[in-house]
Amino acid sequence: MTTQVAGSPKAPVAAVSEQFEVLLVSDDLEPGYSVFCLPLPGCNSQGDDREHALEMITEAIEGFLEFASRPERQPYDKERLIAEYTADGCSVEAATVTVPVCAAPLPVLQLTAPAV
Repeated sequence: MTTQVAGSPKAPVAAVSEQFEVLLVSDDLEPGYSVFCLPLPGCNSQGDDREHALEMITEAIEGFLEFASRPERQPYDKERLIAEYTADGCSVEAATVTVPVCAAPLPVLQLTAPAV
């Protein structure tokens, strides 16, 4: 008798998460937030409120990691962004989001019981 323990559609999945520092930007002139993922250049989003912006940047990070893992990209310059937006009168807040970066099926383990 052979039993497939992992790797089938209902097999356990090994999930790995990674945290990314993001910068939330808001101002009094327009509602909502802009949000930048500091280590991933070009990865930014926006949301109607803080929670929505964090949800949207999480989705943007997932897409970025899936499609754009090029080593030549440079991270955002956090201090420059803060200075630029605060000079324009915006409120700036740093936050961290956790993003699943790998969800791969566990390897298949075949168990064979001795014949009785």
